[in-house]
Amino acid sequence: MYKDLINYELADGVTESQLLEVANRVYHEWMKDLDGFISWEINKISDNNYMDIVVWTSKEASLDSEKSMDKCTSAGDWFSCYKPGSINSKFLYSVKNFE
Repeated sequence: MYKDLINYELADGVTESQLLEVANRVYHEWMKDLDGFISWEINKISDNNYMDIVVWTSKEASLDSEKSMDKCTSAGDWFSCYKPGSINSKFLYSVKNFE
């Protein structure tokens, strides 16, 4: 399993409800049907700071998703939710899961 961790701040004037409305459109228009997509979780860290955790079956599936982003008609609205220069990504591979 492969996870994208994306940390960001909201752009000036963007509310959490706007972010969630746009994210819902992105999910339904594009993300949910991508090969290898498992889940997308949006988390609030602190005032105006968020971390998304996107789970994929593999790194390749994550990278392939970027190639099809032009098919998402809400991509421009989505990116305008982020404060310029605030996006920071990290990637995780599951080594062991204790349940």
